[in-house]
Amino acid sequence: MANFLIKQYDFSDSGKNELSLSDKGKNWPVVYLIHNNTDMYIGETSSAYYRMEQHLKNKARKNLKKIEIIFDSEFNKSAILDIEQSLIQLASADGKFKLQNLNGGQSEKHNYYERARYINKISFIWQELQNKGLANKSYEDIKNSDIFKYSPYNTLTSEQSEVAFSIITNMLLSLENKKQGLSIIKGSVGTGKTILLINILFKIISAQNTYYDDSDNEDDLTNALKIIHDIRQYVKTNKKIKIGFVVPMTSLRQTMKKVFHTIGNGLSASMVIGPQDVVKDTYDVLIVDEAHRLLRRKNLTAYGSFDDICKKLDLDPMTATQLDFIIKSSKYQILVYDNKQTVKGSDLTDEQFNMAINPFINNTYTYYLTTQMRCEGGSTYISYVEDILNCQVEQKQTVIDYDFKLFADVEQMINRIKELDKVYGLCRVAAGYSWKWISKNCKSYAEAVSKKLYDIDICDHKYIWNMTNKEFIISKNAINEIGCIHTLQGYDLNYIGVIFGKEIDYDIKNDRIIINRNNFYDTKVASGIDDKTLKEYIINSYKVIMTRGIKGCYVYVYNNNLRDYLSKFIDEYKN
Repeated sequence: MANFLIKQYDFSDSGKNELSLSDKGKNWPVVYLIHNNTDMYIGETSSAYYRMEQHLKNKARKNLKKIEIIFDSEFNKSAILDIEQSLIQLASADGKFKLQNLNGGQSEKHNYYERARYINKISFIWQELQNKGLANKSYEDIKNSDIFKYSPYNTLTSEQSEVAFSIITNMLLSLENKKQGLSIIKGSVGTGKTILLINILFKIISAQNTYYDDSDNEDDLTNALKIIHDIRQYVKTNKKIKIGFVVPMTSLRQTMKKVFHTIGNGLSASMVIGPQDVVKDTYDVLIVDEAHRLLRRKNLTAYGSFDDICKKLDLDPMTATQLDFIIKSSKYQILVYDNKQTVKGSDLTDEQFNMAINPFINNTYTYYLTTQMRCEGGSTYISYVEDILNCQVEQKQTVIDYDFKLFADVEQMINRIKELDKVYGLCRVAAGYSWKWISKNCKSYAEAVSKKLYDIDICDHKYIWNMTNKEFIISKNAINEIGCIHTLQGYDLNYIGVIFGKEIDYDIKNDRIIINRNNFYDTKVASGIDDKTLKEYIINSYKVIMTRGIKGCYVYVYNNNLRDYLSKFIDEYKN
């Protein structure tokens, strides 16, 4: 891995002339970083000399002082595109420099010969950049950060790229013709729906920028350049597209605000809003993540504010939902919708969703993502979990490249998760809501322990629920606390430990999973719904939690019958 070399030149005519003397200066694929003390541009080229000549004429680069060129005798065009994109994503999450890149490197992910070997070089290259003072954070810390995971510089798969192109094309056509329209993105957990939304938003914002260097990507794809051209043409004859990014869940919304603020380059925290904030402005486009978590008038904390918005928009509060707020406040909507992730009685129903979009169904486009991007077990694992919890599996399956284990001892599972957290970071434990939140009013974990206010008691092992609802997974003491569906949905972890609680069991006689309402303590979920719907919400919650882990999922089951049932399909953990 040490066969690459990072060499610095002055970003000037003299530096260009010095570069011309290098044997790989004029005719060899390289990755480069141009920077001063605050700003940086990252690119790739087959000729560092001629590309540097172009950049020296570019007014946007006039304040940059040095250029770092990464030489490697093994580089090829596919490899440098991959490495360029990865460095852009890492640098944007690192935050040491403000990036001048208005695109994210290559437009789509591509496979090529020995790709894995080239990808492995990136951590070594990043370490060398850190040694040279060109990066603050370690490769491992950045990879675990939300800013990296939700970066707009993520390269899309060909599937995602095609969907992005189609959505933006349909959006522009609807705006041009002054027609209300909607794009719906569907797909199972881990198919990159949120990444796609952020990428679409960034494409729109970047294309509207007063300056855009079309030569930033020498071999960019036709669709990518066409999107930029079409957006800029629309802006010339109309106006800049007013756009908002709606995130229903409070914790995830706070995370997105941080991501947008850190990334910058046209993104700002103020773009990230809650569903009820949409009425404060008029939008051309509203992009909505996790639209299945939009609320209806049921089990709400504050009915008054919901009713006030309905009155303002001339809606019937008894039938309206936050989706109606969004449609009334914008000309075009781009939604991620997955009814299998509905987990609360206050979430809008399928029927309400369909009623809201029905008036402009002829200008509604639905897209499906199928490629699994999060879980290393792939779509095989995702489907397997769903089939197990739906009692539709006849025999055990082997999930390749995924650590899926059943534990007989809850303390052993939690300790194993803690061990893995020291290795990978972002390993957490979550449980079903079948224990009261006794520690709710404590200000800290230490206070709860000192007062012996333990929430969860399993075989004399005592644990405490999450001490914060906002960004629990990155909170200081998260590894010692137990999270729940409301603090994990929408986030990625390296490993997840799942405690199936007292509220869920297995009926041997009828071969079905059953729910005990009396052992379920999330009153906002359970209130006003029948047992069938409650079971659906609880099982959906476990499916969501079990698919949070990138590398693995560990399971402990409180009730014996359910444990015996799951043991038929999940290998037991052995030291």
